[in-house]
Amino acid sequence: MSYMLIELYTATPAWAALDPVGRGALFARIGAGMQHVDPARVTPLAMGPLDPDVPHGSAEQFYAVWKCSDRSDADALLKAIDATGWHTYFTTTHIAGAAGGLQQHLAELAALPRA
Repeated sequence: MSYMLIELYTATPAWAALDPVGRGALFARIGAGMQHVDPARVTPLAMGPLDPDVPHGSAEQFYAVWKCSDRSDADALLKAIDATGWHTYFTTTHIAGAAGGLQQHLAELAALPRA
């Protein structure tokens, strides 16, 4: 079963203060850091700006969705991201878990204990 990693993130004042050369240097570190992640085991599925008009949406600015082979690959991706200095420039919330289908998830919800 695949493992999904979802990131929600917003630029910090440190990002706003970076000039184009500094931003380019961070992007170069991100590119170099991704070389340590196995593309056969970690796949970027989607990323971009969040739509602010979605009911019950997040206040974050951006999202990224990654499909990983397992939890250890997601952990390796998180370590690679952290090593780039990303968290200096973007506040990030990570959401992760095993990927399952609708029927499986409904069964998980049904199995929650009653109050």
